[in-house]
Amino acid sequence: MSASSSWASMRGKPAARLLRAWPLLLLLALPLAAAPDPLLALLPSDAMPPGWVRRGEAQRFAGAELYRHVDGGAELYHRHGFERLVVQDYASGSREVRVEIYKMATAAGAAALFAEINAGLETSPRFGDGCVLDDFQVMFRRGDCCVSLTTYESSAEAVAAMAAMAGAIDAALRAAAS
Repeated sequence: MSASSSWASMRGKPAARLLRAWPLLLLLALPLAAAPDPLLALLPSDAMPPGWVRRGEAQRFAGAELYRHVDGGAELYHRHGFERLVVQDYASGSREVRVEIYKMATAAGAAALFAEINAGLETSPRFGDGCVLDDFQVMFRRGDCCVSLTTYESSAEAVAAMAAMAGAIDAALRAAAS
């Protein structure tokens, strides 16, 4: 029986078509079951720092999907070699911190992005290869990644949590590079 007559004989038999197509469907699904994005491993775990837990699932954006997350600013990231982003929200009671890890194509692209976003601001060596801190945000870069931690209400607890999370992410980035 030829392939065309085999397919023709299954017309009107959805179960038979599905059984015949399952190997192809399995092959198509393999890339989806590939190893998880290594950026996810950089995110702080629950209780890091104590009392803070993840709120919801991590969001992932790649390529042009960034426009769904950075409304009106994605061009800046793409100009510097944006590849992908992971976003995870954390909470402790009513306090929240958002962690964003941007993976750029090169370390030079990450450095240029960081410099452009933070032009005119004082940098610190506290985290990464360069860092900008205030009561609402910690931004730093290490290698080909730019990291942003943001809170929407200034409190000693949120600032301490951002610092602890930034330290954990920075250590994970150092470990991943070695």
